[in-house]
Amino acid sequence: MRVASFALLLLSACDMLPGDPAGTSTRIDQSRIFTVALADPAIRSAPQVGRLVAEIERRTKARAQWRSGSGEPLFQQLDEGKIDLVIGRFTADSPWATNVAFAPALSTNGTKDAPIELKAAMRNGENRWIMTVERASRTISQEARDQ
Repeated sequence: MRVASFALLLLSACDMLPGDPAGTSTRIDQSRIFTVALADPAIRSAPQVGRLVAEIERRTKARAQWRSGSGEPLFQQLDEGKIDLVIGRFTADSPWATNVAFAPALSTNGTKDAPIELKAAMRNGENRWIMTVERASRTISQEARDQ
């Protein structure tokens, strides 16, 4: 009986992992809105950007709310939880690499020695949200490879 009770307890806890300490996924589930900004407005026309946002909308059943801005202020807002996602082109030595969680690249340009990746950045620690965006990014990346 104890083993069965313990197994049920573990099974119920699985839904809670991974968690978002600041509640990003819960807020998005409740409000049905997530905020997105572009680190470089020129990438708005990149097809991968639209496909990524549409895939996240599909997975979360929420709609994207776009914010304007660029550079440092966007990452400050991301860190503060005022923005949920910043999409941009980043190098491997991006100064933000230790301050944000990057999703897998949607596309890569530049040289082999200095690639520039189009990808999404999320607030560190919001693991459920990060997993959602990572899965959506992998789906979009795979679609591009299959074409």
